[in-house]
Amino acid sequence: MNQKIKIGLTATIIFGLMVSFASSVSAEDPSYEDIEIDPEEPTRLSDVTFTVELTGDNITEVRIRVEECTDSFCYQDIQNESMSNNEGDTWEATVTLIHDDTVYGTVWLEVLTDEKWYNFQESRIEFDVAEAENGENGENGDNGNGENGENGDNGTPGFEFAILIISLIIGILVYNKKRIR
Repeated sequence: MNQKIKIGLTATIIFGLMVSFASSVSAEDPSYEDIEIDPEEPTRLSDVTFTVELTGDNITEVRIRVEECTDSFCYQDIQNESMSNNEGDTWEATVTLIHDDTVYGTVWLEVLTDEKWYNFQESRIEFDVAEAENGENGENGDNGNGENGENGDNGTPGFEFAILIISLIIGILVYNKKRIR
């Protein structure tokens, strides 16, 4: 193998590894313990306030996603509302439920930090929705646990590996191009 090609391939691999390592240790990923829901069991078409305490570096925006469901399906018009930073690490938003046959809802967060979005959809939290006081909206269902969950590892797994693979592909292409000549 040509000495220049070896040096180029080695440099490409080293650069890929450095970028991969730098991106994995640069900042603390955002996390939270639970989302507080007030009232704990809202009624259909009512306002619901969501409060969450986030930890992490350079959090610039937090959005809450609210999905409403019946016993047989979930609506596709998921609400996506901005949360306001009240004090310190506490974020809050009030969302109005929009369907008159909702039995339960699901919420999750999306957090922007250092120009990178974190989607906590895997750790979505369910809450029961009661029928309105007048009883016209049908039966109230039970979604099972109704408990707040904890977020899991919601970074971007494989991102560093993808950079490494791309740098290897570039190195192989450069090697093959040099070898053909």
